[in-house]
Amino acid sequence: MEEKNHLQYKPLIFVNARNKEDEELVTLKKQLVEVALNHPRCGELMPTKFVPLELQLTRLVEKNKKILTMNELNDINKQNDKMALTPAQLKSFLKVNHALGKIIYFDEACLRDNVIIDPVFLVDVLRSIVTDDQFWPEHLKEILKSLKESGKLLKQDLFEIWKQDCFCDISVHKDYIVDMLVHLDIICRPKDDEDGPDLFLVPCMISTKREDSQQIDLDRSIHMAYSFKEEVVPPAILYRLIATFISIWKLRVSAKSSRLMIFTDSADVKIDEDHDMRFDIQGNRFIVTVSHKETKTSIVPSIASTAQECLTHAITNISNFYFSVSEDSNCTRDLPFNIQMGIACGTDLCFFDHTLSSKEEWTCPEHKTKHKTKDVSIWFADKLHTQDDRCPADCTGLDKVWLDRQPEDKHLGRLAAKLTHEDTRKIYMRLQEVEPALQWDIINESSKREGFYIKINALYEWKDSSKYASFKQLQQSLKDEDINIHKLCQISREVQKEFDQPKDKLKLRPSDSNIQKLPDHIGNKTFQLGIELGLSVVQMQQIESDHVTNLRSQTEEVLNKWRKLSDATYEVLEKALHRLQLSRVLSYITYEEGLEEQVEVGIDEEVEVELEEAAGVGLTEELAERIIQNIQISQILDYMMTHLVLSSDDRRSIEQYVRQDDQNKALLRDVIKRGEPTYTVFVDALRISGYTDLANELKFYSQGEGSSTALIQTENIENKGKTGWFGKYKHKI
Repeated sequence: MEEKNHLQYKPLIFVNARNKEDEELVTLKKQLVEVALNHPRCGELMPTKFVPLELQLTRLVEKNKKILTMNELNDINKQNDKMALTPAQLKSFLKVNHALGKIIYFDEACLRDNVIIDPVFLVDVLRSIVTDDQFWPEHLKEILKSLKESGKLLKQDLFEIWKQDCFCDISVHKDYIVDMLVHLDIICRPKDDEDGPDLFLVPCMISTKREDSQQIDLDRSIHMAYSFKEEVVPPAILYRLIATFISIWKLRVSAKSSRLMIFTDSADVKIDEDHDMRFDIQGNRFIVTVSHKETKTSIVPSIASTAQECLTHAITNISNFYFSVSEDSNCTRDLPFNIQMGIACGTDLCFFDHTLSSKEEWTCPEHKTKHKTKDVSIWFADKLHTQDDRCPADCTGLDKVWLDRQPEDKHLGRLAAKLTHEDTRKIYMRLQEVEPALQWDIINESSKREGFYIKINALYEWKDSSKYASFKQLQQSLKDEDINIHKLCQISREVQKEFDQPKDKLKLRPSDSNIQKLPDHIGNKTFQLGIELGLSVVQMQQIESDHVTNLRSQTEEVLNKWRKLSDATYEVLEKALHRLQLSRVLSYITYEEGLEEQVEVGIDEEVEVELEEAAGVGLTEELAERIIQNIQISQILDYMMTHLVLSSDDRRSIEQYVRQDDQNKALLRDVIKRGEPTYTVFVDALRISGYTDLANELKFYSQGEGSSTALIQTENIENKGKTGWFGKYKHKI
């Protein structure tokens, strides 16, 4: 058992909570003071300007005030005249006091308008739902029964609970408290329930166990697991995993009992008519199973791989949030879990690291049994590298899902590298709708250099000027000019690279000192390298403009910007260099231990949003324009954040724009780029925010091809963190 330094059990103190005069209370108070004095922030110097407002809030708490609106807080602050805090200082005040536990304040759109000035109040809120049977009044026992059996809680029942005299303070702020409970993952909204946003599930209250008779049919199923490195996984993580699972996919209904198939540590969801999915929590392992109604060999690879990608993204976000609050956790640098494949070994289910699934066979070390890995490999189905990067004889080009996608900047960069100047001119003349000859001449005259720079600027100019730029248009232009369309297949494949370094080292983020020698050896491929590493063409154009005559400075800035991206690792860098045929410079990268500067993406790091790309790719022009012009997105962003399809950084990048329509464009761009489940959550958010007509139109388009195409993988596996199920919607809308 690993040591838990945050647990203190010496001295042992036994307190009679019914006796106010119990002598042990004095001992307990003394011990609490000692713990407080040992707090790392105890003794820190605080701004004296904070004192008046702190005293005012303390007096309000003594008067039994629980919550203040921001307007009320601002009015109180103004009473302090010269000691009044500026807006920036007030934000700092809230942040510091929240960290100290004196108040509760979340700078999220649905929560930032209120402050809980008495943290004990939140305990009462939780106690109103998560409490023992004996504390439930008789007239509410039916609600409790429903909670324990299925986790169901209607909003009207929640409000009924808060009508009790002991919870009257909650009832006054009921809408804010509901948002708070959703934010804290205490309650969650299930996917596509007939009761809509008025139904919640409370996973931590479910006490019903799955019946032993409901065993998994191993002949129809494939398995994988997220095995957490921590010996004890915080319950909050497990409950949030349950909440995420049932908010993405619709819960199955038991044919036997007609109840939702959600249990205290397990749940079943329906993917489509042929596929179901189930999860089970066993210790520190989160097991996911996909089953086909007939046989596991009939499981559609894109369904399994897309489910895996979606869950991995969600679990990564959840884990990073919870584990990041513990400085003692050994999981703060790497992901706190390992992904494992599960194979039926006799009557048992045995697991092995997912990296071994690329091998044809795996031998179970416990049972000494050999197993084929073909079935489980479909969890990671993707466009793989082919021998000599050539397509098989029966390849007809990109599949429909890819053809309906909008090329990313890095795809344009890869294509530019495979085209001649003349070929680029030919397809540009086909692609550009407005005065292509004139625009081509302007690009040639304005480009500071020739070669790759003209080609990438031309392709990007086409993408930037087109609302519906797609791989389909690129492929058609190549066909029309009799240029090999399989160049598009090549740019959609993962690069094949054998690494010399251990896998765990490749997952680290390089420090400046690790790559300080690279700028001397990249040469004139800096622009291409930046795009391949994930920087946008606009960013690269700005870098080039800032360092017109200094190529080395350009390379340095590219690497510095890249290192701040969330997926910046040695592996990404090595693959990019290998793709650009710069493998020779790998020898200039150092890997000394202790030099890996794990640069975190700060909460103020903004993701550049290109408004021109947000004009509704994949939507009819009229529908996209209505979304851009007519919606208010604050509540929509709240909903999307609670369902883990938008992060705080995403929200900041959207809300950085002053005009509402520009914010709407940025949101629409992210929805289109990410695909499912972001698209479906966006539709649900529109509905609960009152935009029912828009939501119905979007849902109508998305359902046009039936459930059999509900899950289609559209993103290359290298785009980790983006769940690409949007191909269907793009070509249908």
